Amino acid sequence: MDSSYSESDSPNPKTQIQMSRTYTIKVRDRATGKTYTLQVPEDRYILHTGEKQGVELPFSCRNGACTACAVRVLSGEIYQPEAIGLSPDLRRQSYALLCVSYPRSDLEVETQDEDEVYELQFGRYFAKGRIKAGLPLDEE
Repeated sequence: MDSSYSESDSPNPKTQIQMSRTYTIKVRDRATGKTYTLQVPEDRYILHTGEKQGVELPFSCRNGACTACAVRVLSGEIYQPEAIGLSPDLRRQSYALLCVSYPRSDLEVETQDEDEVYELQFGRYFAKGRIKAGLPLDEE
């Protein structure tokens, strides 16, 4: 039996399975005071992976449309193309939605109060009308 090796024996690089990178994510939950450490592949949502690892974090819609799972990124890089619930301005201020976020480096994030983020996101659109005490509401 010939034990020599030829190039024809090498695996085709196009058929090799490519492994995704895994990052360490530290999540500080402000509501509970706990800090969780997760290992999250770059091609998986942070919230979903955390749940699979037994970590319970705040969420609601799971579609990037609300602010229940909002965090502030303290360090690291995050990718969130589906986060329609955050304005470009809030994204520039380092807010992210864990339900539709992928890690792009090791991260440290802190959960936020949903109402605070909602007010930052939508406050300028609401609570500016002519609402008076009592029912029925006056028509303009």
